[in-house]
Amino acid sequence: MHDAKPRLLMLTHRFPYPPNRGDRIRAYHLLREMVSEFSVTLGSFVDEPVKQRHYQYIQSLCEQVVISQSSRFSRCYRAIKSVAKNKSITEGMFASDAFADQIKSIHQRRPFDSVLVFCSSMFPYVDQPEFNDARIVVDLVDVDSLKWGQMGTEAAFPKDLIYRRESKRVRNIEQRIADSADGISLVSALEAKLYRRAVRVPDSQTVAGISNGVDAGFFQPTSAKRFLAHDCTTSKPLRLVFTGVMNYTPNVEGVDWFCRKVLPDLQKELNVSLKIVGRSPNSRVMALQQRPGVEVVGPVPDVRPYLDEADIAISPLKLARGIQNKVLEAMSMKCPVVCTTPSAQGISDAHGVHYLIADSESQWCASLKKLAGDPDYRQEIALAARRFVVDEHSWSARLKPMMQLLRATKQELVNV
Repeated sequence: MHDAKPRLLMLTHRFPYPPNRGDRIRAYHLLREMVSEFSVTLGSFVDEPVKQRHYQYIQSLCEQVVISQSSRFSRCYRAIKSVAKNKSITEGMFASDAFADQIKSIHQRRPFDSVLVFCSSMFPYVDQPEFNDARIVVDLVDVDSLKWGQMGTEAAFPKDLIYRRESKRVRNIEQRIADSADGISLVSALEAKLYRRAVRVPDSQTVAGISNGVDAGFFQPTSAKRFLAHDCTTSKPLRLVFTGVMNYTPNVEGVDWFCRKVLPDLQKELNVSLKIVGRSPNSRVMALQQRPGVEVVGPVPDVRPYLDEADIAISPLKLARGIQNKVLEAMSMKCPVVCTTPSAQGISDAHGVHYLIADSESQWCASLKKLAGDPDYRQEIALAARRFVVDEHSWSARLKPMMQLLRATKQELVNV
């Protein structure tokens, strides 16, 4: 006898466990919420080895799991084929006839009631007549066409041409989603507004801003943090930390800019160290440890000890779409945060209360020096940030609108 729960298909471009990077974190918590109300089939691409225990855990949550192994060579080959067909590189990287046939076969045997597509690259799998009767919700997360467009304006030739082309092709997918999906979500109200500006969205289409949460029970300080004053005479350095996937261009650009433009001036007045923590540091990131006070830690099994020991977490990203999990996690750990305006998008407007915003070199130096010299203020920021995360950013609370989208009938979606 089959499960009485409605059947749901979730498609992700990356296996959602372990939740050790932004897209995996959101996808994993979406899955955790959905299995309480739906019998979930997960269809996912795998671009790196998945440990057996991780696969088994996800399998325990789902009715079934369908994966498509994808090597770097095969992704590149599919991307080239996609370009030749005048499609996006992204769409090509996650195209697989065998995977599509598996998903269709499962749906034909026992049709899915709902589908959650995670990111635009997976939408072509359900943009098919076979899925006309299923309720299709697409979690775009970010407006990727705008991200590629911004990268195109900042990159040098010939990358600028590649990025601009990708922006146009991804926007074509985003338009198809606006025209045919039953509901669309993005990671913040601002991102939803940007999406409406970027494509022609029918009046009847539901576009919801559904922000990320944080597991405040997991991300909490494991020791009593000490908030000490730091000045040029202090022998113990002011400890800064940056966390993130370190071959991701916005992270690389941001931390490189900080080390070149901010850190040298700061070190003229303060004893400062910076730890760069995260998987896959590329050669540009590794070169930063040649600078005084900079340590590239690389991949770690758990970022919490590094947030716990740091005095301040930084997020100097110039290009950031949606909500930065790294900012929420540091706030939850009572680690005061200094970040750029894009890094703070979608969290709150409480500059000076929950975190400090700095965009220019002078603002960064001023903010960090203020926190360094005023331990009481640093503690005040840390405590307020932790309270804010606990009260406002639990995953279950943040994802309630998504559950509404997935439960709603096609008519009800108009009013969500």
